Amino acid sequence: MAGDRAKHTHISSYTLVYDGGDVSEPTAFPLGVTSGDIDLLGGIYPTHGQETKANELAIIITGDQAGTGTVLITGACEGGPEEAIASLAITVGTVVETSPREWVDTMILTNLHLSPSAAVVADSGNSRVAKFGFDAIGYRYISFYPTLTTTTNLKIYARFL
Repeated sequence: MAGDRAKHTHISSYTLVYDGGDVSEPTAFPLGVTSGDIDLLGGIYPTHGQETKANELAIIITGDQAGTGTVLITGACEGGPEEAIASLAITVGTVVETSPREWVDTMILTNLHLSPSAAVVADSGNSRVAKFGFDAIGYRYISFYPTLTTTTNLKIYARFL
């Protein structure tokens, strides 16, 4: 009986999805994207056939040293072009992950290419780990394009909320 079935929830942990420095933003947007830093159907993320649990993806970031930069986040459906999701101005602050790595404690949403209700920055600017969450429904691939000014090597972690 359908009424007797338990509701299912999922608690995921953060997974390292990007580890590196500057990456040039795309200048061409052809159809047929087949990869990204995250493949939401790629095995480590919970799926049911072609359905993902991408109703909200959370991003947290660390840097090698205190400093600033920006991160463009893009998404693509299978066979589609890359589409801008958002651009974040980031500050790697004084919240230590493991020395010398420090957490991004300030994120400012500088460009949003989704509905304002589909994205949120939480805990920004208060000496805690800042988090960016967005609705990833409809995307299979998510990519990150950091431009670093006074910090080096970023590590970006993602999980479903």
